[in-house]
Amino acid sequence: MEKYITRGRKILLFCFPLACGLIGLAVVAGEPLLDSLYRCIGMYLLDYGDTPPNLWVEVARWTAPLATASWVVLAFGALRRVLCGWLRYLRADSVAVYGQGPAVALLLDQLGNRGVAGGQSLLPAHRYILVGPEEKNLSFYREHQRELADKPVYLQSHSLSPLASNHPLLKFFCPEANAARLFWQKRGLYQISCRKKHQLQIVLLGFGRLGEELLLRGLQVNIFAPDQCIQYHIFGGGERFEAIHTGIARIEDPVVFHREPWYTRLDLVEQADLLLVLEQEDQPHLLEDLLLATTRQTVDVFAGDALAATPLEQNPRLHIFPWEQRAYTPEILLDDLLLARAKAINLRYSHLYGKVAETAENRETEWARLDPFTRESNISAADYHQVRLEMLAALGLPASAQALPEQALELLAELEHIRWCRYHYLHNWVWGQPEDGKRKDPVRRIHADLVPYGQLTEAEKEKDRENIRILLSVE
Repeated sequence: MEKYITRGRKILLFCFPLACGLIGLAVVAGEPLLDSLYRCIGMYLLDYGDTPPNLWVEVARWTAPLATASWVVLAFGALRRVLCGWLRYLRADSVAVYGQGPAVALLLDQLGNRGVAGGQSLLPAHRYILVGPEEKNLSFYREHQRELADKPVYLQSHSLSPLASNHPLLKFFCPEANAARLFWQKRGLYQISCRKKHQLQIVLLGFGRLGEELLLRGLQVNIFAPDQCIQYHIFGGGERFEAIHTGIARIEDPVVFHREPWYTRLDLVEQADLLLVLEQEDQPHLLEDLLLATTRQTVDVFAGDALAATPLEQNPRLHIFPWEQRAYTPEILLDDLLLARAKAINLRYSHLYGKVAETAENRETEWARLDPFTRESNISAADYHQVRLEMLAALGLPASAQALPEQALELLAELEHIRWCRYHYLHNWVWGQPEDGKRKDPVRRIHADLVPYGQLTEAEKEKDRENIRILLSVE
């Protein structure tokens, strides 16, 4: 709707000199209508040399050339944008960015020569990113759904998760989820966990959508040992989340939602292995209180624009993570390697259990057949692989399926099974035996393999081992 309003305003402004001229010539001066119309059109081309008979015509003859010039500039700009878009489309990795706000400029700057500024019209590109208000993104996608049917589209949405998309090429994303994934990647808890014998305490001050994503992602990637105990302590408004995600209680790592204020538990805040202060109202004041009340030297701060304007940003005890900017990093948003790994897992399973040939065409076909839950499960498995590689490097072990010692493979398979169980628990699945003899029932959300690794059959354990082998073979 806004696009049509803007277009209508431009047309009205362009026609303003014409209307003034017709009033001045045909109505006030009494000239024939067709003659008046002809002379008014000539004004747009600087073809009016007579003395204006009245003020209406005077206004028209000065504004008409301005209207012409403005439309020439607009036409040239549109033509230039289209030509640049086509030239960039010739690249195999072109990405068109649509939307509003600072994220558009941020993405285009990082995309460089492969970025295409979308504007109002649909330009050719190999992939599309829609940022800004969710309603406008959905409206734009619906308007161009036919043209975008065979193109990967990344659509920013606050209310819809990736599970809401049945189309394999349409991915809903939120900046908070991207920031959470990037933070855990960069923070790298494995070395800290080893030093602490895998007994850690992580405290979050503040929660909200960002806290939810940090917790969900952390529970799926911070898996380092079968007997670990990583505690997550949440201070700040997690009642709804706790009530909805009942499966969290089945996860071995405790998640504690505190009802009391954080400053009544300074012992916990002081001793925590990781302290995350999330963006929230009056964050600078909270940080000042925290720096005064504790002596801890490292505080991870998820900062917004409000903190950037204060001296706190330079405090050496505060490790600033500009999450809003990092959330729109193309590498974390598009992440071709993550998707390649997820598709490789699915294709190998299709080959082993469905006799599907392992070809590039079948990789895409089999991926398109997946339901959203299974698709995201494979993505979760691929995402955890980065942690696995860091563990192998720290242990001095080869990241090769052929050279990996059997004992190490068995440990990694057990950790993978723990991650797989957590993914299901976080979506409120429980253990159960379906009546039809199958392993799972998606409707009732029960699965027969939601048991400790040691209780799995050898065939089910081999699936976890094969998952490791597949991912170690993907470059």
